[in-house]
Amino acid sequence: MLADEFIKATGGAVTSDDYPPSLRDDLSDVCPNTLLFARAWLSDCDRVTGLQTRLEMVNSPFFTCRAKELREGEYVLVIPIGLVCRLYVLAHLLLGYWEPPEVYMPVWATGKWRLPPGLQPLFGRVRNDGDGPWWAGLEDLYAQVKSSKAQYDAVRLTALALTFVVGHEAAHVYRRHGKALEAFRLRGVVRDEAEEAVYRRFAETDADLMGTHWALDLQWIGLKSSDQQAAGLVYLRMSYAVTMLYALYDVHRKEIGAYKTGAYCHPVIRRHMFTAASDQMAHAYPEESVGWAEWEMEGWRKCVLALHGLNKDVLLGRFGAVPGDYLCLPVSALQYNITEGPKWQRAYERETLLYRAVRRLYWDNVDFMVADTPPAVDFAPVDDDVLRRAIASDDTVLHTAMSMLRRHSEATKRDNP
Repeated sequence: MLADEFIKATGGAVTSDDYPPSLRDDLSDVCPNTLLFARAWLSDCDRVTGLQTRLEMVNSPFFTCRAKELREGEYVLVIPIGLVCRLYVLAHLLLGYWEPPEVYMPVWATGKWRLPPGLQPLFGRVRNDGDGPWWAGLEDLYAQVKSSKAQYDAVRLTALALTFVVGHEAAHVYRRHGKALEAFRLRGVVRDEAEEAVYRRFAETDADLMGTHWALDLQWIGLKSSDQQAAGLVYLRMSYAVTMLYALYDVHRKEIGAYKTGAYCHPVIRRHMFTAASDQMAHAYPEESVGWAEWEMEGWRKCVLALHGLNKDVLLGRFGAVPGDYLCLPVSALQYNITEGPKWQRAYERETLLYRAVRRLYWDNVDFMVADTPPAVDFAPVDDDVLRRAIASDDTVLHTAMSMLRRHSEATKRDNP
């Protein structure tokens, strides 16, 4: 009953009539099938962990997915139809740039930035003006970019992105992130808002990494009867789908400095986490992942070039104009700039260090069943030299994480002399 009430409160379970009419024929078939496959996997995870998890797509126009604990050991995951529909339209849009000449649109200052009107229904906030259904503008964009040639690939990309999203949300359940935070507060491992923010950032990165593991695991199950040529195409699609997914989020925040605090890393860093974790998985499970690294890189490259192609068309006015004192580029925060490689690398190293520090706290203090960490995401522990250098830095978030770890280490030594 609690699950039904929560699902109703978030929009209600989706029926075929809830899809935008122009997307209905494609998505009303692929989404239930994808969710059916995911539910079978979740039931296996429930048996291992002793939890009870329900998954539903809900009739909500928004982007945000939820993993909610209803009572002890009972969870519900909800995926909004608004996210899925946007992913499908975005797939059509980006696949339209599959074979153009390679273009590179450099990033420039984005202080006064605004989406062109034609892309507002895709990347922007949900309409709330009461003037027709929420998808009206999205259907107009879809009519402009849809391609019968790209339809099958767009469906597959949407299904794979949905699989990854389910894996991310399921990680919050099976890693018991919320339950761990409750325990940390009681034990004094997390003592204030700053330390809680650091833990939440760890939890989101952990969900990204575990989502990578589980999405690829599900993919390999489906590939058991396929030949290697087919596997290469599926690998490319998975890499493209994850890149596309991160391109859809946080388009209003571009600069790396905008992500120093909060629960999430910059989309570029989150996408690189996928590469790092999936490459480690390829080493851990070589028989299942022959050729993975090459196809994963190609999927990323194809999607990034498509985003640059989109930027070019935005500059040329294909999707309308923004006010004269605003900039319209870049469209997405997932914007790679060859001159900023060292900056991205430092940000990635900072996030992995923060993750490794809090993960040590997590494993040392969690005493209820959680899903095991696969070798693919088992980063090396933080050593004392790294700990000292991080504490001496002027990065307040990293300093907080390291202080938490140092306090924990000193308490452990006292308790186990």
